[in-house]
Amino acid sequence: MKWASAVSTASSLDRAAEELAEALGRELGQVEPDVVFAFAADHSPEDAARLPSALQPWLGDALLLGATASGVAGGSREAEEGPAIALLAGVAGDAEFTLTHLEQDQLPPVAGPRQAWWDLAGALPEQQPSFVLLGDPFTFDAEHCVRGLDRAFPGATVVGGLASGAEQPGQVRLLAGGDAHRAGALLLACTGNLAIEAVVSQGCRPVGEPLFVTDCADQRIRTLDGRRPREVLGDLFAALDARDRELFNARELFIGLALPGPRQVVQPGDFLVRNVLGLDADSGELYIGARVPPNGVVQFHLRDGQAAAEDLARRLAARATAAPSAALMFSCVGRGHGLYGHAGHDSAQLARACGPLPVGGFFCAGEIGPVQGATFLHGYTTVFALLSPRR
Repeated sequence: MKWASAVSTASSLDRAAEELAEALGRELGQVEPDVVFAFAADHSPEDAARLPSALQPWLGDALLLGATASGVAGGSREAEEGPAIALLAGVAGDAEFTLTHLEQDQLPPVAGPRQAWWDLAGALPEQQPSFVLLGDPFTFDAEHCVRGLDRAFPGATVVGGLASGAEQPGQVRLLAGGDAHRAGALLLACTGNLAIEAVVSQGCRPVGEPLFVTDCADQRIRTLDGRRPREVLGDLFAALDARDRELFNARELFIGLALPGPRQVVQPGDFLVRNVLGLDADSGELYIGARVPPNGVVQFHLRDGQAAAEDLARRLAARATAAPSAALMFSCVGRGHGLYGHAGHDSAQLARACGPLPVGGFFCAGEIGPVQGATFLHGYTTVFALLSPRR
């Protein structure tokens, strides 16, 4: 198994394709790749749709999949502004890939027959598949899809992201072989000698203490430990230092929902982080970006560059794959330069943890990855998919 990655910032798509084919051909020893992940930023949708044909002389029979985005990542480089194309190409040996284009109306019910999900994915649980999901944020319910995959393929890793850089339906392009789709999603089932480990960094740190949800409805929290959220937040703010108060006032406050699990205490990695949407001025109820589990445990979180860097470092240090062969990167458009003040932070942190790696990815309008064994659609998150031989 051998991987190579490259980024081109040439303004001409044809010139970019030439540069990428030359660089990757050299890295792979002129061996034709089996699979190529392609991500294009700041090229017109029509130009992006031409990328497979522009790469064809080098691509050969390789399976190509990818998406348009507002920025891309390749190697240790992140290109967030201007035209850029990133490719990650692999000579995958006895790994096998099944690529399916999905439309929303094709998705079976989450709790429907598992056979329907097996047929949709083109894989069976005994094959121990891993999945990469690339979706259009306007026309595809990624959360529905990942819940169904989790149920149909227990223990399978599901990673991916939603295409970014589009302002309305029809502007996204999802690249599948020689086709360019304007809607839906691409689902890649990976079987055989390829393992994917997900490293998910939600980029927040807990503040205050864990709290029990003592009254709630849908996305509203009425009481925490028997008190109105307005009172709880007032006490939390009073206990914060000056720097954290600035983050609180800058609306960098989030809430973590503790996920089920056999534990005596909750740790930072036990939470699914979601947005705090607002506080009702009259009732003191809190609205959040998720359904609230009755009798669950929550904890407020703050987000900044330092918290995101420390969280990613912890996640990478805890990885099971000591020496991955390559990585896919799915990072929120709200990270990168806007969060850290400079480009390339998360890619560089991966390189420090794992050594120089071929990396390909993009900045997403939503990131897909597991937390505590269940797959979710995230925001403000970086998901690394570490690729390595299964044996």
